[in-house]
Amino acid sequence: MADEEKQPDPNVVAIGSDSGSQTSQDKALERKLVWKTDLILMPALAMAYLTHTLDRANLGNAKTDTLEKDLGLVGNQFSLLLILFYIPYALMNVPFTLLSKRFNAAVVIPTIMTCWGAMAMCAAATKNFGGILATRILMGAVEAAFLPCAIFYCSLFYTRRELSFRTSIFGCMGFIAGAISGLIAWSVFRWEKALKGWQYLFIIEGSLTVGIGLLLFLILPHSVEKSRWFSDEEKRLSRIRLEEDSQDVDKHFRWEDAKKETKDWTTWIFTLMPLLYGVGVASSSNFLPTIVKRIAVEPAKANLYTVGPNLVAAAVQLATTWISDKLQQRATIACGTLFVSFLAWILLAVLNLVKHVEVGYFLTYLLIFGNFTPGILVPVWLASNTTTTTGRAFRLGLNFMAQNLAGIISSAVFRAQDAPVYKPALITVACCQAVFMVLCLGLREHFRRLNKKLERGEVVHVSGGKERPEYRYAL
Repeated sequence: MADEEKQPDPNVVAIGSDSGSQTSQDKALERKLVWKTDLILMPALAMAYLTHTLDRANLGNAKTDTLEKDLGLVGNQFSLLLILFYIPYALMNVPFTLLSKRFNAAVVIPTIMTCWGAMAMCAAATKNFGGILATRILMGAVEAAFLPCAIFYCSLFYTRRELSFRTSIFGCMGFIAGAISGLIAWSVFRWEKALKGWQYLFIIEGSLTVGIGLLLFLILPHSVEKSRWFSDEEKRLSRIRLEEDSQDVDKHFRWEDAKKETKDWTTWIFTLMPLLYGVGVASSSNFLPTIVKRIAVEPAKANLYTVGPNLVAAAVQLATTWISDKLQQRATIACGTLFVSFLAWILLAVLNLVKHVEVGYFLTYLLIFGNFTPGILVPVWLASNTTTTTGRAFRLGLNFMAQNLAGIISSAVFRAQDAPVYKPALITVACCQAVFMVLCLGLREHFRRLNKKLERGEVVHVSGGKERPEYRYAL
């Protein structure tokens, strides 16, 4: 369970080390540092994730227009588009996350954004199944990098006690994107111009991504120490703060740290859990417009009906992650919110909602309620319990690889012949979420027992050859 790390610089004196606590001046400086970091990072990452979700999920909106007819899609070809997208979307997570450690996420993130935005625009020019498949595969390969790179990037600026809510701030843009995408789709699908509505959708959202990607090359700092926005005192404080979680704050990439994580069984539990909750995440993203389509008089309005659930989910996620940071509880809050969604998936499957569509629409609010919260809290939990930055990048890559592989399961179980209820798919999602909750609470109990042993002095946390008796695992 021990992670390797470098010992802190002996020339650096911890803040408040003489008195055992920070002075009021130090705390004021820290608040200023965190606030300044928020102002620089959060808007940039929020806009990046907005475009990430718009471009990834716009195929679900396009399905409610004439995309299938115009491209001649038959049978399960639409599901195949989703499945084949998720293969590179999963496999490229680890390589890109390790690249962000090697070359800096401030360079990797804008680069991949520009690439996937270009692919989204190219999709508007496709004429058949083969053409749109090629653009989706290439888009999946580069989009894979964003979330693990973004969380890894934030872990280099924030302590583990601050990470959950900050991740949620830009993560909530996924819900805002769902609302915006629904509004854009509802609008452009009503246009009667030279191109089809779904083509305008791809062009508008893809060009937005390229523009923001180019802007982020100028905005994202490589680190606090290299940024012109921070004073020397703030840079010193930032270095000390990061040593709470990781001692290898230098730029060296260490394969031995990544290899060490493969021998830790908790790495593989942290990899299995996103595979399970990821089925619900992918199902919500790709099929929510299809699920609510049956309650709309006009097919295009199915996109409009997705706005409400997405906005409610954004508010819930911000609230729960803020509470998670305050209580320093990851597992219980992730499971508590997901349990609401778990019930909604079951009810959608077993109730006769074809005749009671209003009840079904209410259930979509519950379905989205906590569906995405584990996708924020579990990676943050993982990052908090990994003290080397190379090991953290590796484990985050595995985490998101598994979550993205879940998209293949989701795409496969939502079969055309099961429409409009999709009962087998809904039951599959619920079963995956049930197993996740059992594993998550079990892993929390493991870390709780380890912390008890640390408190009693039965074991001592060792990293980088140094004993750290004050260290406790995040729960």
